Amino acid sequence: MGGSTTYHSTAKKMATELGRVPLQSEVFLRTHTRKKDRGQFVDERSEQQIEQHKAEIKRLEDKRAARIAASEPAGPPIDEDEV
Repeated sequence: MGGSTTYHSTAKKMATELGRVPLQSEVFLRTHTRKKDRGQFVDERSEQQIEQHKAEIKRLEDKRAARIAASEPAGPPIDEDEV
């Protein structure tokens, strides 16, 4: 038996495996990479999406670090699920 699994089912299974609620990016990686090779994306678009997401997270982390270095309020921690 095979086929597609819903986002909700995948997230629920991952929560059990991880012992916590997975980040949206973690579920995306699980659902858009090959089972036999989690480093291989199912298509180029999926790889581009995750690279854009990583770039946005890095930009926000760098911005937050710069605020801390300048002794400014850092603002709230970055919530990946809101990016």
